[in-house]
Order: sequence, then C-alpha cells, then structure tokens
Amino acid sequence: MQIKIVNKLNETQLQQVMSIWLLGNTQAHDFIQPDYWRKNYAAVAKQIQDARLILAEQDDQICGFLGLVDAYIAGLFVRKDVQNQGLGTKLVARAKAIKSPLTLSVYQKNDHAVKFYQAHGFVIVKQGVDVDTNEVEFTMEAAE
Repeated sequence: MQIKIVNKLNETQLQQVMSIWLLGNTQAHDFIQPDYWRKNYAAVAKQIQDARLILAEQDDQICGFLGLVDAYIAGLFVRKDVQNQGLGTKLVARAKAIKSPLTLSVYQKNDHAVKFYQAHGFVIVKQGVDVDTNEVEFTMEAAE
C-alpha cells in the first residue's frame, strides 16, 4: 500500500475518489437520504480538486483518501473491502505530519467515525446542527 499526496487528481483518480466518497457516505450515514449525497456529487467533485488529497493506493487503484483543506479534514474515506486494516490510521497520521492541530466535523450518529477519531487523539470541542441535513454534528480537534 502506497500513501501519496496529490494536489490535483487526474480524471481516473477523480472517478475513483468520487466513487469511494459516494458509497462511503451512503454506507456510513444511513440516517441521511442517499439522494442528498447524489445531489451534492458534482459540487463535491469540484471542491475536491481544491483540496490537498492524501491517497492510499494499491496497484494503481485508490483504496482510500483524506481531503485536507488547510488544517481541516474535509473527509476521510476508505473502501469497504479494505476497512479495518489500518488504512484510516495511516491517512490521519500523514495528515497530522502535514498540519497540526487538525479539525474536522462528524455526525453524532456516525458513532464508528466518532470513536475512530477519539482513538486518534481528537476531542469534541463543539456541537451544532448541520443546516443541510438537520443532523447533530460534532467539531473535533486533535489534542495537542
């Protein structure tokens, strides 16, 4: 598994990243209508090109990625078939090596993600409501 940083995705990489993004969101957020993610697909595909991406690749296939905008983790996604193999941990570690302290937002109902980030030194610093989904979300920050 190779971890690399890219500032601009090629078309193939973008398709792979967006496929992982869409599937990951619908699987992790069963409390949000899948249509919400599909409606935001084009906007996210555009925004993702403005982020610094940390990619996990194997045999020229993207297995996971972390999007970094300044010190904000805009998203962390790992393909379901390679989850629980330490890939998310490697992506977060690389992000921490680039910028610190990191912040992120995560839905309260995404218990798996909340626990993952807490295990990696993040603490909840704020609670609010996502105006687009009306779901409670936490702002988390990596503890110094």
